[in-house]
Amino acid sequence: MAIAVPIIAILLIGLIVGATVNFVALFVAIPIVLLFIGAVIGKEGLDRQRRVLQMKRFRRDARARKTEFTATDRRTLI
Repeated sequence: MAIAVPIIAILLIGLIVGATVNFVALFVAIPIVLLFIGAVIGKEGLDRQRRVLQMKRFRRDARARKTEFTATDRRTLI
């Protein structure tokens, strides 16, 4: 019976410390989760921007270019 009191005291102290740590972890975890979500959204935004720039480059490369036709070329076109 004498050993039960220190064990209960240790359990109560452990519960108090655990609740305190867990309570603080809530405030630590929220910014970490927000940073993770921001990183995911930022990566998707950068990927989208990269695809948009790639499409612009493809369009610019595929654009028709002016060419000068010679007299022989003009005869074959008509």
